[in-house]
Amino acid sequence: MDSAARLKNGLTQGDLAGKVGVAQPTISNWESGKIQPDEKQKARLESILGSADASTTGTAVSPGGPTIAGSWLSKARERAALTPAQLAELAGVSIPTIYSIESGRAQFPRRRTIQALEKALGVSFDPESARELREASEIEGLGDFEDFDPYNEKDWPTTSGVYVFYDSSDRPVYVGHGKNIATRIRDHEEKFWFKRPIVDNASFVPIGNETLRKQVESVLIKFLKSNAVLNYQLVERD
Repeated sequence: MDSAARLKNGLTQGDLAGKVGVAQPTISNWESGKIQPDEKQKARLESILGSADASTTGTAVSPGGPTIAGSWLSKARERAALTPAQLAELAGVSIPTIYSIESGRAQFPRRRTIQALEKALGVSFDPESARELREASEIEGLGDFEDFDPYNEKDWPTTSGVYVFYDSSDRPVYVGHGKNIATRIRDHEEKFWFKRPIVDNASFVPIGNETLRKQVESVLIKFLKSNAVLNYQLVERD
């Protein structure tokens, strides 16, 4: 194992050793490659640090800086002495979701995601911050603009609406609409482009009226022009 996952979780070798139940020199030897953890120890490490892929996903800091939800989650998780991987397991969300919220990439996490995190942490998202988040995510006349994890089926919205996929640089790469967004995403799973870093995160806004959904999708595609790469080049359209 290397030290990247440990460092991303904000742990010293001593901290990790205590969580795994080994001596600090053992962690040092694992990281240097002198010895390897056994299968049971590997499983324990993954439960604390997350898998290699998951723990390195979504860690880029948003250019906009800390967000309301990100600041709250980071402080609450640290107070609870939980790593992102441990909190993800307790809350039933993906590890990239935790990283995305804390880094500010997921600026408008879904309400059910916040509720799951509150329950896992035993700490409420304070009412004033919740109000600010609602106001910031609201699109007047439509609804709340919310982020979701395109690679976590449990997080897919099942409502009608318009959705946007972003690449690892937060550039919009696909705009779509559907009566059931989760069904549309399931169709996308088989496409050659539905993979990281082409599709890294996603957002949606609920819109029940089909005509309005199509109008909003069309306006967004025209507005984004060549930035909406997949739609603009007509690789696929809903």
